[in-house]
Amino acid sequence: MTTDEQPIRIDPVDGGFAFSFDLHAHPTDGQRKRGTFGRFEIACDEPEAIGGTDTAPPPLAYFAASVAF
Repeated sequence: MTTDEQPIRIDPVDGGFAFSFDLHAHPTDGQRKRGTFGRFEIACDEPEAIGGTDTAPPPLAYFAASVAF
């Protein structure tokens, strides 16, 4: 991503708006994953009880937190 690009873009389309996101997800090991969103890095994992290592929040925790914002 170049410096003039934005991780979230909103463009007018046919009287409404279209959203585009610059998000890349990469599996690392086991249930752990690393995502990049613009210049930010996000990690997620699952609890040990379902095969993860519990080293980062699970994906559903990020979703639940996004509702609060």
